Amino acid sequence: MKNKLVIFDCFGVIFDEIAPVFFRRHFDEETAKTLKDKYFIPADLGEITREELFDRMSAELGMKKEDILSEWNELIRLRPYMVKEIEKIREKADVALLSNAPLGFVEKIFAENGITHLFDKMFISCNLKMAKPDPKIYLHCISSFGKEYEEIYMVDDSLPNVEKLGELGIIGVHFKNAESLCQIKL
Repeated sequence: MKNKLVIFDCFGVIFDEIAPVFFRRHFDEETAKTLKDKYFIPADLGEITREELFDRMSAELGMKKEDILSEWNELIRLRPYMVKEIEKIREKADVALLSNAPLGFVEKIFAENGITHLFDKMFISCNLKMAKPDPKIYLHCISSFGKEYEEIYMVDDSLPNVEKLGELGIIGVHFKNAESLCQIKL
């Protein structure tokens, strides 16, 4: 029986980052962060749809929606080495995905890249109406497995999403590269 759970973030871990890169291409660092939060917090919480997200971005940024979507799609890059790492981890632990993302986006790119099978369960913030780093989303993910774990890991490239996980009994792994996964003891 697998008595460990490893939870992975999506963007910045399994796929390259998209939103931060897009906004930094067009705006200075501070404006990019402000705009990312402005548009993506409501989308990540399921308050607006993916279509509404890109319609708002188009109208407010003065960019054609088609151009935004085209650039966005060019930024979707799977990290094949992470697929191999997750496959190894699956042999010894339950594996989940926990991602802040707008409706339908993660599911679509996972299906297109044929990697949905890597995860026992997938949790997307917009479907749950809560987002990382809210402790409730991590607890929901863990409790859905219906069993006690000896160890639980959360792999995320965002430091705020992992820095307080110890309070929940989760070992936060701040992902920078594949070597970061050495912290996971299976």
